[in-house]
Amino acid sequence: MASFAFYLGANALFAQAVLAFNCSIPPIYVDIHKRAVHDSPAFQYGSFIGLGTPAQNQSLWPSLSQNHTSFSSNTFCDNSTLKDCDRSTGGFYVKEDSSTFKPKGKDFQPLDKQNDSSRGLFASETVRLYTHYFETDGASQTLLEDVDIEVVVNSSTTPSIVGIGQASTILQGLVAQNKIAARTYSLYIGQGFDRAGGSVNGSNAFGGYDSGRFTGQAHSFSMNTANRNPFSVTVKDIIITETGNPNSNTSLFDAKKFPSAKQPSAFTAQITTDQYPLSLPYQITQNFIKHLDATKDNYWGDNSLKLRSQFNGTLSIVIAGDNGDFTVTLPQEVLVNASNITPIQDRTEASSAPFLLSTAFLSQVYLMADFETFKFYLAEAVQKNNIVMPETFCPKAVPSAYERPKQGAWMKQGLIGAVIGGVLGGIGIAICAYCFVLGCQRRRAEKRVERAIEKSKQSKMAQFEVEEVQSFDPPPKASKVLFWKRGKK
Repeated sequence: MASFAFYLGANALFAQAVLAFNCSIPPIYVDIHKRAVHDSPAFQYGSFIGLGTPAQNQSLWPSLSQNHTSFSSNTFCDNSTLKDCDRSTGGFYVKEDSSTFKPKGKDFQPLDKQNDSSRGLFASETVRLYTHYFETDGASQTLLEDVDIEVVVNSSTTPSIVGIGQASTILQGLVAQNKIAARTYSLYIGQGFDRAGGSVNGSNAFGGYDSGRFTGQAHSFSMNTANRNPFSVTVKDIIITETGNPNSNTSLFDAKKFPSAKQPSAFTAQITTDQYPLSLPYQITQNFIKHLDATKDNYWGDNSLKLRSQFNGTLSIVIAGDNGDFTVTLPQEVLVNASNITPIQDRTEASSAPFLLSTAFLSQVYLMADFETFKFYLAEAVQKNNIVMPETFCPKAVPSAYERPKQGAWMKQGLIGAVIGGVLGGIGIAICAYCFVLGCQRRRAEKRVERAIEKSKQSKMAQFEVEEVQSFDPPPKASKVLFWKRGKK
C-alpha cells in the first residue's frame, strides 16, 4: 500500500501547486443503463464504456473506493462462483483480440488492496467513454489511451468496475490528456437494475455535473482522506413516517420509544456503491426490526430485512452538513418492495464493519466530488430528467441546479397561452386576407395585360389589310370601218 500513499501525496501536492484550471473544457457524460455487452447473452446495467482496439463494449459499475477500472477476462466464469456468471459480469474482455493491450511487468504495484478471492493481471489499454444522451441516438466516444486497467480472472464478486476512488486512474488519465478540466466527478446511480426494481437510468459526469439531475441546495461535506472510501457523513437521526399520518413520525433514536441499555446516538457512515442495502448501527437496526416487525431474509444474498406485513410509509435520514442539515427520504417503493423486502441490512452486535449509506441511499441522491479540494456535495436527485445539461465542475466551485424560468400569474393560469393563441390566430387571418387581396390584384393585373395584348394584336392585323378597289366600266370597243361599203347606195 506504499504506492497508494505515495499516489495520494502526489495528488495533494498537485492540488496545492495548480493555480488555475482550464474550466472551459466541457465534461464527459457517460450514461448508465442496460445494454448489450461483449460476449454476453443478456443486457446488463452499467456505465457505457468500451475497451481495446477494436472496441469491446462493457457495462461497468461505479465504485467510490476502487481506483483501477477492472474488466472480466473471457475465462472468468470458468472458475468464479458468481451467481449467473455469464449474465452478471458486465461483459467479457478478450485481450488477444485487442491491438492496444500492453501487459504490465511483475514489479507493477496496484493502487487497490487486492481481495483474497480475486486474481487478475494488469495492463495499459485504450478505454472508450461513450456519450449517449438518448437511447435512440448514436453514441460519440472519448478515447483515453494507455490507461492502467485490471483484467480479473477469478473473483466471487462482480469484477467490471469503474474506479472513482481518490487515486482514480480514469480521472488522472483524463486530466493528464487534457480531456477534462480537473479531477471532479458526479454520479447518479439510478434504479434500473434488478435489486432496485426500478426503471430510472443513471449517469456519470467526468469533470463535471448534470445541473438538471438534482434540485435544491448542494450540501457540502469534507472528504475523510484517511479512509479508503473518503465519502463519510454524520447521521443525526432516522425517522419513519406512515403515509397519510404526519403525526406518526417515529425516530429510531428515540429513547422513550425504544428503551435500551445502549442508546443510539449520531454516527459516522460511509457512502458506498459496493452493496445495495444500508448497514446501520446494531441498536438502530434492532429498533427498525421492532417498529416494523421485520425479520431476517437473504433472498438477494445481502441479508436485507423483510417485513412480515405490508407497511405504507417512508424513511428519512438526517445528515449534518457543512452548510446545514440534509434530509434524504427513501420513498415507499424503495423502503418496501413488492415482496416486502427492505433496503436495511441485518447486523450483528459484534460486527466491526463500517456503517454504510449504500446504493439504496444513492438512488435518491446526486453525488458530486471534487478530488482537487477534497470536498463533496450531496443534493436531492431528480429521478427523471428529460433534458441532460452537463456543466463543467471547476475545483472550489459549488454546483448549482438548473432553475426553470419563473412563471407569472398569466403563465400559471394559462392566460398567456390564450393570448399567444389569439395573437398567432390574428396574424394567421391577416396573412390569409393579405394573400387574398394580393391574389385579386394580381388577377386584375393579368386581365389588363391580356386586354392590352389583344388590342395590340388587332392593331397589327389592321396594318396588313387591303382596301377594296372601285370597279370601272371598260373602254368602248373600237368599230371597224368598212371602206368598200363607202359610197354604196
